[in-house]
Amino acid sequence: MAKRRISQQQKRRIADIQQQRRRKAKANSQQKIQQLSGQGLGPEQSGQIISNFGQRLIVEDDQQQLFRCVARQNLGALVCGDKVIWQQAGDGEGVIVALEPRKSLLQKPGFGGKLKPMAANIDQIVIVSSLQPEPNAYLIDRYLVAAENLPAAPIILLNKIDLLSEENRQQIARLEAEYQHLGYPIIRASNVSDEGFDELHEQLKNKTSIFVGLSGVGKSSLIMHLLPEHDIRIGDLSSATGEGKHTTTSSMLYHLSCGGQLIDSPGVRDFGLWNTSADDILYGFKELRPFIGHCKFSNCSHKHEPGCAILAARDAGKISPQRFQHYQKMRQEYAL
Repeated sequence: MAKRRISQQQKRRIADIQQQRRRKAKANSQQKIQQLSGQGLGPEQSGQIISNFGQRLIVEDDQQQLFRCVARQNLGALVCGDKVIWQQAGDGEGVIVALEPRKSLLQKPGFGGKLKPMAANIDQIVIVSSLQPEPNAYLIDRYLVAAENLPAAPIILLNKIDLLSEENRQQIARLEAEYQHLGYPIIRASNVSDEGFDELHEQLKNKTSIFVGLSGVGKSSLIMHLLPEHDIRIGDLSSATGEGKHTTTSSMLYHLSCGGQLIDSPGVRDFGLWNTSADDILYGFKELRPFIGHCKFSNCSHKHEPGCAILAARDAGKISPQRFQHYQKMRQEYAL
């Protein structure tokens, strides 16, 4: 079915409605802050946002107790994974007064094309591919470029490895060899054969990680396998929010038994390249970095110029032809 076109008048009306809702939510938030402040605020303490429901944020304290919080003005959009300073006010409630510096921020386009923060302070991005649907090397490379620029350490996870057969064995071997040569860790996993989870736990240990990948590659099944206490945590969140059910569209931070943290965020699982410069794309291909700045011309496009160090490296076999092709394709499709 073809998508219904929206007229300019309808777009303006939608924008006006959204603006009115933002103003109302902001007013309600400030009213709540005044109410809580009137009850008296406790000492400032550190915490971490583990989920959010619009203007209402769920903060976890150092004892992993959950509190419904509202944020003071001028803190900007706060997201799952943010470290904050907050003050308790009453039973299970509080006010966020400051945002700690972020080491990384995942974003995606929101309404009107503006970038919308989705999750913060990510150490690792687990790029989930699978044997069915078959791996897409160009998509993997897009995720790698985005991860390198975040920055966050990428891990490539080949899921549904129980489907390995004589027909796809060589293809998978070539793909693994390509990325292992570049130094990227690769994990083979399967819920069916219960394979790869010890290695995955080891990689996730003491890190904050997030899974990305296309629908159908098995991200949700992997996450459920890693989080057997998932329903318990959802129950804790429902009690903290006072709402009967946690929606699957909200981001949620979980503590892993291995000591790490996992952010399950449907909104960022398919994050990619937006507002990306040609320099960022070049930097995202780690094997091209040694040749940056060695071209004859400072504005070299690395397509046809004489004295191009990157073209010379490709011709000498130092750069994978497929990866170089993907680099050029990304420049054409995404570079500002």
